[in-house]
Amino acid sequence: MNYLVAKVTPTDVTVIIDGKHKRIRKDSPDAELVIALVKQYNSCNILTERVDIITKIEELCNPAKKIEFNSDGRFEFDGNSAMYLKGTSDPIPEFLAKKLLEYIAKGLNVEALVNFWKNTLLNPDKGVRRQLFSFLEHNGHPITDKGYFLAYKAVGIKRKYDAETGEEVINVRYDEDTGERIEEKLSQSMTFKPIHNGPYGSTIKVGEPITMPREECDSDPEVTCSAGLHVGSMEYVHDFGHGDKVILEVLVSPRNVVAVPTDYNNTKMRTCEYYPIAVTNGENENVYLESDYAAFDHACMEDDIVNYEESKRDVIKQIEDELTERRTVADSILSS
Repeated sequence: MNYLVAKVTPTDVTVIIDGKHKRIRKDSPDAELVIALVKQYNSCNILTERVDIITKIEELCNPAKKIEFNSDGRFEFDGNSAMYLKGTSDPIPEFLAKKLLEYIAKGLNVEALVNFWKNTLLNPDKGVRRQLFSFLEHNGHPITDKGYFLAYKAVGIKRKYDAETGEEVINVRYDEDTGERIEEKLSQSMTFKPIHNGPYGSTIKVGEPITMPREECDSDPEVTCSAGLHVGSMEYVHDFGHGDKVILEVLVSPRNVVAVPTDYNNTKMRTCEYYPIAVTNGENENVYLESDYAAFDHACMEDDIVNYEESKRDVIKQIEDELTERRTVADSILSS
C-alpha cells in the first residue's frame, strides 16, 4: 500500500500525488485539513475512500478545482488559468473567483453568484463590468439570490402644492390628548423625488422600478455628473443632498450598470434601471422582495444568455467566412 507524505514548511504544505506537487499556503484555513487528510489516507485501506481523499486534497490545493467541485460543475476550469460558467465563453474575473471561494468557505449557496455572473454577462459594455467589480469590492454591497446587488439612493419627499396659491399642502396631525403636533414620520408609502431632477425618475415610489433608456445614459466614467439614474454606497448618499433627505435601499441588476465615475472613489454609479425596496431611515409598511423585481425584470435571463453566446458565434462565423472569401480571391489572383 502506497503512502502520502506532507512536507510542512513555515510558508507551505506540499503533498506529492502521482509525481506532482500539490501545494497550499501554510496560512490558508485549509492547510491543517490537508495535513489531516494525508494522515487519513495513510490509515485507510479502502480504495474508493482513498480516491475520494485524493480528490479532496487536490481540490483544497487548487482553488479553481475547489470552485468547480463546490459549484457542482457549473463553473469549469480550463486546465490553464481561466474559469468559465458552463455554457459561456467569458472567463470569470478575479473578483468573482474570490467571492466564490468566500461563499464556499462560509458554506453558502453559490447560486447567487451564478445569477450575478449571468446578469453581468448581459451588460453590453464590457468596460463597465470591470468598473462594477471595483465598486462592489470597495463598498462590500451584498449580492442577492437572484444575482442583483443592493445599493442606496438619496431622495427628497415629493410634496403637493395648491394649484391656486402655490403653497405646500401639509397634512398636520395632532395628539388627541396633549394637542401637540405630531411630527411627520418618513414612510415607505410616501412619494419621493430625486435630489437633482432629470427627464426620468422624477417620481419615485417604493416597489416600482425606475427606468430610462440606456442609450440616453452617459457611459463615460471620466464624466462626473451626467445623464443616468444615480445610486451609490451608503458613504456617498449619506453626505449627498440636504437635511430632510430620505435614503432608499434599491436593487440593481449588473446588466443595467452604465458607468462608475472615476473621481468618486468607487462610491457612485449611473444605471439605466433600479428598484426601490425600502426606506432605510423610516417606516416600511410592506415588504418588497427581489422576487417582485425579478417578475418585472424584462426578458428571461436564460434565453438572453443563449442569445448572447449565439450572437458571439455568429460574429466569429462571419469573420471566418470573410477570411475564406479573401483567401479564395488571393489564390485566384496568384494563379492567374
